Amino acid sequence: MNRVLALVVVALLASLAGCAARGSAPAPADFPLHVADQPPLSLHWRLDQAPDMVTAVGVVDIDSYVDRLADVTVELQGLDAGGRVVSQARSRMEPRAFTGDAVWPFTIRLRPAGGEARFVVWVAEFTWRIMRPGGR
Repeated sequence: MNRVLALVVVALLASLAGCAARGSAPAPADFPLHVADQPPLSLHWRLDQAPDMVTAVGVVDIDSYVDRLADVTVELQGLDAGGRVVSQARSRMEPRAFTGDAVWPFTIRLRPAGGEARFVVWVAEFTWRIMRPGGR
């Protein structure tokens, strides 16, 4: 029995080492743009612009609410010179792990409509997980 347990432990460790070797998830510090004025969430991203496509790549930092949120929707908006939305795209994220996953990556692609003077990223909505009294 101890030999079987040892083989299971070795297999699990090898599996975990393989996951770690693939590279770690991006961290908030990896991105040049940040907004933390939408508690309980903060956004960290970069904006890649081409003539026919704008892409926001980043992470949502869930912080201490990681086990309480069910999903988060992030929106990329193209604004004209007057601040009006002329184009928009959304991406919905869910946790990648069952618990403890505090940084959720996102990618949003937007085809500009024309007339965009700038682009903004913000949390459009989020859903709280239903918590039952005395349990998760």
